[in-house]
Amino acid sequence: MSSPAVRILSRSAIMIVLLGCIISAGVYVWHDRMLHAAGPHQQDVLVIVEPGDGHPVLRSTLNRAGVIHQIYHYDAARLFAGNRFLPKAGEFLLPAKSSLSQIMSIIHQGFSYQRRLTIVEGLRSADIVRIITDLPHLTGTIETMPDEGSLRPETYFYTHATARDDLINRMQQTQQIALAEAWVDRAKGLPYKTLQDALIMASIIEKEASVNADRRLVAAVLVNRLKRGMRLQSDPTVLYEAAASPQSPIPITKTHLKTKTPWNTYVIKGLPKTPICNPGEESLNAALNPADSDYLYFVSDGKGGLRFAKTLDEHNRNVRLFRKFEAAAKKDKAQ
Repeated sequence: MSSPAVRILSRSAIMIVLLGCIISAGVYVWHDRMLHAAGPHQQDVLVIVEPGDGHPVLRSTLNRAGVIHQIYHYDAARLFAGNRFLPKAGEFLLPAKSSLSQIMSIIHQGFSYQRRLTIVEGLRSADIVRIITDLPHLTGTIETMPDEGSLRPETYFYTHATARDDLINRMQQTQQIALAEAWVDRAKGLPYKTLQDALIMASIIEKEASVNADRRLVAAVLVNRLKRGMRLQSDPTVLYEAAASPQSPIPITKTHLKTKTPWNTYVIKGLPKTPICNPGEESLNAALNPADSDYLYFVSDGKGGLRFAKTLDEHNRNVRLFRKFEAAAKKDKAQ
């Protein structure tokens, strides 16, 4: 028969075990609720974890961002997670009301936020460099101005702290691949000796045609003129050296038309010295697969499109129509 002391000790041990179980269960329930409760932030939040940031820095970052209810919640969650939570450097999008568990998972797996940059067709390399230089989440400087025409107009995704030169290199590689692929499928009998010739032609088409439907016809006109030894007489080539940027156009004067530059196709024969902008896919394809046409001239219709002609007389009539439309538009604007 057990002595009273033994019975008391047994009861005490049982009570301690029960109390421990209750405390453990309570801690587990609290931890589970704390870990999976909806976060206090009502909108998506971006946070940046820099390389070398330790847990104290990350804890403060999340607290300042307003995505955790209490700062000690981070310490408790990290303690329970152990080596299953290893933060990665980067910029992370934390969805509205995301729980601490979800936040830790995003940062642990390194799901960096993808930023978007769209480069439109027809910009010069200097304009694109200026855009990239002004982006705040990139690093480094662009040491060398990219060759005109070498940058692919497209939508690019990048992450925080991407090097500016890396983004430029990606644009150049994409353009090189696109040009090579288009060159393989080019039409026969084109007056181009090199891929660069095709790129130069594409850049002129890019600036001459406002709508995709006109690009292959513009290409046909320019190719036909090259084959006949006619000057291209393209206005955008005149402006390449005369205007600092296509975003700041200037009126073409008779002096501009007569000034000899390596790009002024009113004065020089053949193609300009270099591309005059960075052409997109449609213009590149048009340069290498022009329409089957006898057209030799085109002029604006004043409405965003072009009028094409086979003879100079027909072209002159189209020019008069354009000037008539332009005069009417000026009159309406003045009233």
